[in-house]
Amino acid sequence: MERISFKLVYCWAFIFSAAILLAGCVPDEEQSAAYKLYSAKCSSCHRLLPPEDYSLEKFGEYIEKYGKEMTPDEKTRLLDGLRAYKKLKEE
Repeated sequence: MERISFKLVYCWAFIFSAAILLAGCVPDEEQSAAYKLYSAKCSSCHRLLPPEDYSLEKFGEYIEKYGKEMTPDEKTRLLDGLRAYKKLKEE
């Protein structure tokens, strides 16, 4: 009887899992740009907040309160990206 290589099993499991994640979770350009903005502007002071845990209204309040160095365009892009993300998650 042939022994199973656990390294090979783990490797295939990783590849399969990554393929599933990438197939269903790759954001479009706008969402990707919004995430980069979110990551760059918000993670400099704290950990990134999971969008699932907060309403858009609450994120809007946080952006107005703490995003003083963001331009109005950046604030709009960030909220639009969060809105698109939440809509995608609801589907």
